[in-house]
Amino acid sequence: MSLIELRGQSRPLMLQSHSHSHVKSHVKPLPWAHDAGQITAIAWWTMAACSVTAIIVSSYLAWSSLTSSPIAGCSGGDTFDCSHVLHSRWSTVFAIPVSVFAVGLHVTTLGLLLAKPSDQRRQNLRWLALGFVSLSAGAAAFWFTGLQVFALGHLCPYCLVAHAAGLILAVTFLWQRPVASGQLKWVGGAAVAGLSVLMGMQFLTPPTESYEVIDHAEVPAALDKPGDKPSDNSSATEDSDALFFAAPDATTAQSSTSQDSTGRYSMQQHNDRMETEQHWSPFIVAMANPVMLLSGQVSATSKAASKMVTVLGGVKLSTSDWPLIGKPDAEMVFVEMFDYTCPHCQRTHQSLKAAMKSYGDRLAVVMLPVPLDSKCNSTVRSTNASHSEACDLAKLAVAVWRVDRNQFAEFHDYLFETRPSYAQAMQHAKSVVDAGKLQQTMQGQLPTDYIKKHVTLYQRAGAGTIPKLLFPKTSTVGAVESPQAMINLIDQHLK
Repeated sequence: MSLIELRGQSRPLMLQSHSHSHVKSHVKPLPWAHDAGQITAIAWWTMAACSVTAIIVSSYLAWSSLTSSPIAGCSGGDTFDCSHVLHSRWSTVFAIPVSVFAVGLHVTTLGLLLAKPSDQRRQNLRWLALGFVSLSAGAAAFWFTGLQVFALGHLCPYCLVAHAAGLILAVTFLWQRPVASGQLKWVGGAAVAGLSVLMGMQFLTPPTESYEVIDHAEVPAALDKPGDKPSDNSSATEDSDALFFAAPDATTAQSSTSQDSTGRYSMQQHNDRMETEQHWSPFIVAMANPVMLLSGQVSATSKAASKMVTVLGGVKLSTSDWPLIGKPDAEMVFVEMFDYTCPHCQRTHQSLKAAMKSYGDRLAVVMLPVPLDSKCNSTVRSTNASHSEACDLAKLAVAVWRVDRNQFAEFHDYLFETRPSYAQAMQHAKSVVDAGKLQQTMQGQLPTDYIKKHVTLYQRAGAGTIPKLLFPKTSTVGAVESPQAMINLIDQHLK
């Protein structure tokens, strides 16, 4: 066979081989990636969708944490309570919300998915980096979900969505395994090490105080009629009687001639009324039951001793005129303003209840519910759905106190710890106090008048955030997250 014939036979083979190579070079499952053969289209879209979802949810959570805005449809529940989760010590690292780090992690993931490496070396680095962020997201999802379940006892649905996206991202990467086994071990170890650093930083960082202390050293202006703003022309040196904050039934019991032009009820008038009641009550009881007079039991029926508590630099309240937990003549007394439907108030209640055990009968707290509901609080412009029954619950608590003061503490704890609806709370109230008297009190004006007075003092204290703890010359605004923090505040401002 001649050389020409060999060349003639070899030419078609060479063309066939060249044609096959040309076709193979154009088979790419993912045209946007140079190394598309290492991950399928389904896996790429799954990872991209997870990152986009996590970015959207985490951005919303970061915005809510940084602006202290409520989470839509997720507050105050027994199981699902985003506010409780997002205000815990585990929600931040050096005062930065962890959701901010989550946004950065998933933005990096999305960027790596969209990247187009120009050479093999950059391709390998890209997959190693993608493995690190994917496995880090999965490990973090395990950590923060565990915290919600075992440490906090509450779940944040938005957080769980972001965590689920992180888990799916990690599982998808492991399923595709675009890196060698040896490299995967190093990438996984680096992700675990990164999470360990994060955990250590959270454990070592002391919980930040979530409340602010405000000084009220100067004597405030005199209090006007309920709902009015403090008078600007009031003198700081006016008589202290003008700063006595009277309960609704005390003011309405007085004739128009016993009040000044602003409707204020003086402390002297209150003392006179109390003295009269204590003087005549034994005789009234004796007339109703002469046997008690003979047995010498009349003196025991006299009104319990009361005490004046000073708040906001000079405003005075009588412990016998307002809802109270503790003895009315306790050594230390302060005022708390709260809303039974407020998550921050619920956490503060837990701290206060635990702290009160350390003081016994030495401490008492005047409890003034201030609903975050525009129906009974004019300072609230828009009512969140979670506070829709706040006014009714506050009035019911006042009514229970009016019917039977001995049952108020138990009912107060029930509202905070059970977080019932108004219908459930009413049913429980009827089981602890006289149902007829309770219904009669609720149908009257007095519970509403009490809430109006609470709101008046709330305005005097600056309105805005609750809970508020009012001490003689200071007040705290915001949640007190631990019993020890509460004890420190009490010791600092009352002793």
